[in-house]
Amino acid sequence: MKKWEQQWDEYIPVDAIRIGVTDSTVEFAERFGMHLARNGKHKENRFNPKTKREEPVDVEESKLTSSQLRRFFGEVKRQQMMGYNESSFVLLKPKLAYAVGRVKDGKKYYKIEDLFNVLSKAIDVVAAQETTDKQKAFKNFISIFEAIVAYHKAAE
Repeated sequence: MKKWEQQWDEYIPVDAIRIGVTDSTVEFAERFGMHLARNGKHKENRFNPKTKREEPVDVEESKLTSSQLRRFFGEVKRQQMMGYNESSFVLLKPKLAYAVGRVKDGKKYYKIEDLFNVLSKAIDVVAAQETTDKQKAFKNFISIFEAIVAYHKAAE
């Protein structure tokens, strides 16, 4: 996927997934949830075929909608009820990538891509844990994701 200039570049702390949620993890969830809930604009350099040069343009930032977030969060909660299954869990990444692909049009910056980048890295961290630690990492992932959802809702 194309990386936008203003893309979110902070990730869930690895230790929060492996060991447990801390105050700094909650602060991350607050910043990220609020970021996802806001529309905006930013300047970005884009190639202009008429002038054959890169020129600054205003790019719309499209917030993550509640329905986009709920769709993915609902799947995570279903998996929680069924118990950790690595195959099902890692398949969350392509499901979220599909959601990104459905909205991307090359004109706007869609914050669902930020959600994909942050959560796919977190999914990788859970999947990379030793077998005995995966269940704990999965629970921590869910707790962090719940916090992100809560702050997203509060910011709407």
